[in-house]
Amino acid sequence: MLLGLTTIIKGNKSCDAVCILYFVQKDHDETLEKVRQHWPKVELVLDAGAIEKCMATLCGDKENPAAIDVAVMGTDLQLTVWSELIKLKSGNTITYSELAQLVDRPRAVRAVASAVGKNEVSILIPCHRIVSKSGALKYGWGPQLKSELLEFEANTC
Repeated sequence: MLLGLTTIIKGNKSCDAVCILYFVQKDHDETLEKVRQHWPKVELVLDAGAIEKCMATLCGDKENPAAIDVAVMGTDLQLTVWSELIKLKSGNTITYSELAQLVDRPRAVRAVASAVGKNEVSILIPCHRIVSKSGALKYGWGPQLKSELLEFEANTC
């Protein structure tokens, strides 16, 4: 897993928030290059201590969304879709059409699906819980990983 953190102000103090969470599928350097291509103006700096602390939180309670701060930027539709995704409980899935209904955009299923796919913090904003009506497993990290994530959640809830 490749994890990106940024500093945010929460209340009166600063804290780390996850802004990138990518799965390393083949090669760490290849995944890092994808991040660089997607965020060309961002200086990437290794901070092992901050990442270790965040990973300890990530790998702890799987249903503890308040424990991990997330910093994402997107369009109004993307932010609305991502907010709805956060409400989905582990082990549950809905279709893209159902998600479009939940965000009051029932005729914009493709736009909603696109917003799901723009999620930069997979798992924290659980885009893998959205499935197609046909049953096809579409996922930016591949259908195999999506299947494994859904199976894990189904068996541990």
